[in-house]
Amino acid sequence: MFSEPVRFADASTMPWLGGGGVTHELARYPAEGEFGWRLSVAEVEQDGDFSRLAGVDRVIVLCSAGRMALHSAGSVDLQRFSPYAFDGGAEIRCTVPDGPTRDFNVMTRRGRYVADVSTVVRDRAVVDASPGADVFVVCLDGEVACGAQLGVFDLVRLAGATEVDAASGAAAIVSIRSASDVSGRN
Repeated sequence: MFSEPVRFADASTMPWLGGGGVTHELARYPAEGEFGWRLSVAEVEQDGDFSRLAGVDRVIVLCSAGRMALHSAGSVDLQRFSPYAFDGGAEIRCTVPDGPTRDFNVMTRRGRYVADVSTVVRDRAVVDASPGADVFVVCLDGEVACGAQLGVFDLVRLAGATEVDAASGAAAIVSIRSASDVSGRN
């Protein structure tokens, strides 16, 4: 079971304040004002500093074949389709030695929401949208089927158990929960 897909072509697009790229917003909550969580795709056109977002936890998934590295206290070379979590308030510089890249981003307000991001690459998986979680599938490459047919950067929200067929592509599975629900289970 799923909601109507959000097509990448319909995403809200905005240039970065400091230049160097654009963001395509796929989904956010709430729809207006300061987001509690946000799912987006970034086009990184050149090396530069990330915007510092105090109180925001981030997960980035490199989708392009070109390299991307994040530099802070140390350096991390992102691996294609491998989620990397970090503090959005940290001072981070990004380099793209092979030229422009695209990446998928999940941002959550610390203390309000918690996100879990995994990927399915050239494989299939059954994903269960458990009660109390907002679960999304985002096509990162090729085509993905999960009740709906998704092209690159299309998104769908799941309801219930669904098979995600990424045999000819790659998908991100994003589960977002209220932080109070997560801390209440510990």
